[in-house]
Amino acid sequence: MLALVAWAAAPPPFLPDFAGWHKSKSEVAQAAPWPLPAPEAQAMTEYGLRSLERDTYQRSGRSITVEGLRFDDVYGSYGAFTYYRPDNFHPFDLAQPKEQAASGDNVILFTRGVWLVRVHMDELTAMTASEMRQLAAALTASAGGGPLPSSPYYLPPAHLLAGDTHFVEGPTAFSAFCHWLAPEAVGFNMGAQAELGDYDLGAATPAQMAVIAYPTPQIARSHFGALQKMAGFSVRRSGPILVLLHGASGADADQLLQAVNYDADITMVPPTPVGIDALPALILGIFVLCGFIIGVAVVVGLLTGGTRAMLERWFPERFEKAQREALIRLNLK
Repeated sequence: MLALVAWAAAPPPFLPDFAGWHKSKSEVAQAAPWPLPAPEAQAMTEYGLRSLERDTYQRSGRSITVEGLRFDDVYGSYGAFTYYRPDNFHPFDLAQPKEQAASGDNVILFTRGVWLVRVHMDELTAMTASEMRQLAAALTASAGGGPLPSSPYYLPPAHLLAGDTHFVEGPTAFSAFCHWLAPEAVGFNMGAQAELGDYDLGAATPAQMAVIAYPTPQIARSHFGALQKMAGFSVRRSGPILVLLHGASGADADQLLQAVNYDADITMVPPTPVGIDALPALILGIFVLCGFIIGVAVVVGLLTGGTRAMLERWFPERFEKAQREALIRLNLK
C-alpha cells in the first residue's frame, strides 16, 4: 500500500506575502508521514513536529521556497534549527533578539516561537537580509513559547566551535551528530535531552562533548554507572546531568569536564501553618474582617446621614410637607 502524505486543502495563515513576494503554490502537511527525506522525517518527529507548510513564492520572474515547521514547543524549534544548520553557516541578524537565525548556501534558517522557517533562495542579493527581516516581523510568534533549553549554556565557551553545537531529543538526531556512542546508552526513552558541541584543542580532529540532561538525579546516576564501564570517552556527573568527552585526554579533558557544573535555581516558599499553629492567624483574620465591616458601616452611615441633613437644609419646605403628610391624626371628639 502506498503511503499517502496528509496534505490539507488550505494552508493555515502563517506564512504571509512579504517584500513583494507572493505565493504561487502552497501545501500543508498536518500529520505523518512527513514529506521529508528519511531519516530527517524521523528526527523531526523526535523534536515534536506537528505541521509543515511549504510555499512557493514568485516575484519578477524569480522563485523561492519557504517552509514553516511547527513544533510542540520552542525546544523542538530550537533543536530542529541546530539539526538543519550546516557547519558552514554563520549567524544572521534577524532583528528578533529572542530568536535563532543563520544563513549559508542560499538557505536562511530562523525560529519564530514554536516555528522553524527555512527559506531556500534562488540567489542572495544585497536586499535579502532586509527581506528576511520583513518576513520575520510579519510572522506572529505562536503560543507555546518560553525559555530555550538550559543544556547549551553548560557547554564551556573556551575552544568551542560555535557552529558545531546541536540539541537533540531522540536517537535519530543523536546518531546524526555523534558517532562514538550508541543512542541506546543515552536513555532517550527516560526523557533525556542532549547538547553536543565540538572543541578545537589543537588535535587533528575536534573533540566532542555531550551534555546529557535527565529529569532527575536518580536517572542520571543509574546511567552514569553504565557509561563509566564503556571505553573511548571520559564521563562525569553533576546533579541530573552527565558530561561526556570524546577525543581529548589529559589536562585539556580534565579542564573541560570540571568546567561543567549543574546549578539549580531554588525558590523558598514559606510553609502554610495548619492545625493549632494556624489559630493566631485565623483570629487575626477575623478581627481584620470585623474591623473592615464596621468601617464600611460607619462610612455608609455618615454618607447617608450627611446627605439627608444637607437636603433638609437646602429644601426645608419639602421635608416639612412630607413630615405633615406622614403624620396620622385621630379626631376623636
